[in-house]
Amino acid sequence: MPQFDPANFLPQLAWLAVIFAVLYFAIVRPTLPKVGRVIDEREQRVSSDLDAAEVAKTEADAIRTRYDAGMATAREAAQAEVAAARAKASQAIETRMKALAATLDARSDEAAVRIAAARSAAEAKLAATTADLTGEAVARLTGLTVSPAEIDAALASAR
Repeated sequence: MPQFDPANFLPQLAWLAVIFAVLYFAIVRPTLPKVGRVIDEREQRVSSDLDAAEVAKTEADAIRTRYDAGMATAREAAQAEVAAARAKASQAIETRMKALAATLDARSDEAAVRIAAARSAAEAKLAATTADLTGEAVARLTGLTVSPAEIDAALASAR
């Protein structure tokens, strides 16, 4: 192989240097600033995107804080409304219970009066029936006629 012949090393190195210089000055030299600008633009774009992301994150954190505060306020307001509704319902129930208790007490008093009247009427009727039966029994057994006043007096003394 001619490339490995030591006599050809010097010309090969010269041609290598010439081709390298041509390629460097023809290709690399004009494109290197363009590549540098592209890299700089990308760095700027990435840094501006990072800054925008940081601003967006800060904004999102602020929104989240306001949201949490609003939710806490709404929750407290809802709990206050529930407590007020419970108190109002409790008060309404208590009022209705008092009205019902008053109605039941009135009905109970009326029933007690009716029972007392019925008892008095029953006792009077029983007393009249007892007097009549006693008078008839005395008349049948002894043949004597006893006046209702005497029977009432005798029954009253027996009680």
